[in-house]
Amino acid sequence: MADDFQLPKKKAAIFWPVGTGDSTTLVLRPDQLVMQIDLRHLEKAECDDEPEWPIIDHLRRILPKRAGRPYLAVFVLTHPDKDHIQGFAELRKHVWHTPKIFRDQDDEVMCDDAKVFRREAHRRREAILANPDNIRSGNRLRVIGHDDVLNEDKYQHLPTSCKSIPGHIVQTADGVNLDGHFEAFIHAPFKDDMADCKNNTSLSLNIVLREGQGVGQFFFFGDREYPTIKQIFEVTEENGNEDYLTWDVMLSSHHCSKCVMYWKDEGAEDATLHSDIMDYFEKYARGNAAIVASAHADFTDEDGDNPPHQRAREAYEGIVTPGRFICTHEYPSERSARPMVFTVDERGVHLEDARSSSTRPAGLATAVEVARGASTPPGVQVGFGKAK
Repeated sequence: MADDFQLPKKKAAIFWPVGTGDSTTLVLRPDQLVMQIDLRHLEKAECDDEPEWPIIDHLRRILPKRAGRPYLAVFVLTHPDKDHIQGFAELRKHVWHTPKIFRDQDDEVMCDDAKVFRREAHRRREAILANPDNIRSGNRLRVIGHDDVLNEDKYQHLPTSCKSIPGHIVQTADGVNLDGHFEAFIHAPFKDDMADCKNNTSLSLNIVLREGQGVGQFFFFGDREYPTIKQIFEVTEENGNEDYLTWDVMLSSHHCSKCVMYWKDEGAEDATLHSDIMDYFEKYARGNAAIVASAHADFTDEDGDNPPHQRAREAYEGIVTPGRFICTHEYPSERSARPMVFTVDERGVHLEDARSSSTRPAGLATAVEVARGASTPPGVQVGFGKAK
């Protein structure tokens, strides 16, 4: 276990190598306020010879301390699949989630950690309703999205401060006002998502970190697929909120799934590339944008294969500069994965790049130029997949 890793002393987003699953840590106020979006802690990762990082062990060590204990200001669950909630039983703080967690009919398909999360959400709901004018740290809750379940007696009296819907902007973390430093724009779930599968009810956020004149924007879609991601762009444009479609770093949906851009339309025989979603991604990407795939480096496209998918990788690599599509288990190399750290300062967003010079963007761009005039393939990854 790499005990030398520490949270940066700047606002930042950290993407952890946790296998094919999501775990992102956001430093909102250095040494004070930290947000965690999704969690995947594998027990096997506690063995030094495994490639995944035991994220809970590291969070315990590196989080700010309150009364001598690790302090996490906010935990955000995009949706209750195991690869987004694994280990939560050991990590319970101020929680944001969608109403999907309250639906009892999902009980049989929920993993144990998701059930723990739901029990914790219910405990907080009861504590809030018992004293709605004095919600304390450790009891805070934010339910994000529309759902008929919120009209039931158990939920309808939650204070408005505990609810958010698409189009809302959140600027607080555990009761602390971070206006001018942090914004979370809620894109989804939409009202018509509520009856869909868990993937397409995923919480989608555009998170903005500001430092003076510097801005960094980070896009999260959970496990959403083509139709509902396209809807995010269409609805946001219709409502004049294009600023919250801009991104510097995008976590590829569903661990680099091809279902983001390859979709089988009604009546079609096969899934085809829907380039309009790639046009949206490219339209709103800042100049040196990066796409992160939170996954093992086993990109394939065989029928029935789970993500990460090679075709999705190739589509993403086509809209960013060489070296700016980055897999968590290829960073800085496949042999030695480390957390990927993007910091935000007065100059904007910066990857604290731990890769060798040949695999950084400048080196890959040079390799591409050389390859264009050569008869042999380049010796480093350039664009669509890996050199053999």
